[in-house]
Amino acid sequence: MSTDTEVGPDAFAREGFDLQVRITGIDRTEADADVFLRTFSAVVDACSPLQMVEIGMVRGWIGWGALDEDVQDAADAISSDAEALGATAAQIIGAHPEQWVDSVVLVDRMHLEPRWRHQRLSGRILADLIDLLRLGRDSTVLVLQPEPQKPSGGPYDDGAKRDAALHSLRRSYANSGLEAWRDGDVWWWPWEPTTTA
Repeated sequence: MSTDTEVGPDAFAREGFDLQVRITGIDRTEADADVFLRTFSAVVDACSPLQMVEIGMVRGWIGWGALDEDVQDAADAISSDAEALGATAAQIIGAHPEQWVDSVVLVDRMHLEPRWRHQRLSGRILADLIDLLRLGRDSTVLVLQPEPQKPSGGPYDDGAKRDAALHSLRRSYANSGLEAWRDGDVWWWPWEPTTTA
């Protein structure tokens, strides 16, 4: 499991609280047992010895055995949001033929309550999610598309407020170790650099 220092300095500094991700569901997108991508949902809790407070959520799609699947086509069958993520995941797999990729995680939504934002929690949440799903960090392609939400809920309208919120969200993701794939709108979580002896 990732620790705060592996994600970055001051990654989770709320005094007396620990972070916990709980899977609340994994299901097929259809009734077919052979569907490659499964929907998943998880909640993010802040825990102390005396209380547990739900502070956010993550949901999206997960697929195992990704090298044997057409990730983009499977995602396109779900929705246009999923297709953009699946297309990027497929590009990443294709651009790294030396990397053995067993699974893909397409994060559709990740939300934190406003007072818990700007704490560098994204990397910690994603690390806990990968660990909880028992996926290999270096054999999983994880992608998401940053889209800021207003504190009252819902997306911003185009304009200066959305631009500022998107810039802040992207900066937060970058501080948590994510990168824009080929300077596009979809971001990915790069694998740890390999070291040679």
